[in-house]
Amino acid sequence: MSSVEQVRNKRTSIKLNDGKEYQMMFTLNSLALLEERYGSIQAAFDKLEKEQSIIALRTVLFAGLHSCNSALTEQAVGDLIDMENMAEIVESIGTALTNNMPKNDEVEASPNK
Repeated sequence: MSSVEQVRNKRTSIKLNDGKEYQMMFTLNSLALLEERYGSIQAAFDKLEKEQSIIALRTVLFAGLHSCNSALTEQAVGDLIDMENMAEIVESIGTALTNNMPKNDEVEASPNK
């Protein structure tokens, strides 16, 4: 299991349907929000990936955007998604998660394993 010190905080850019570039980063608060809403982080991503839930897409995107754009509301984030950019958004969420998770060699080297 990875430790808090191994979590990397790297921002990912995403362009939404208002034409603006937003920064996205999954922090501890982002992940806590998903856990509060879905019971676990895995359940949130299962809803997004396996069930292709529109609500989960909006919530996960909001969780990633909110740490860098605190003025955004979840409803406002929903207005920034349209049918044309959904696939790109899901891809950007995956990139942001990858950018914020420990590298495999960091996990393997962890004394807390």
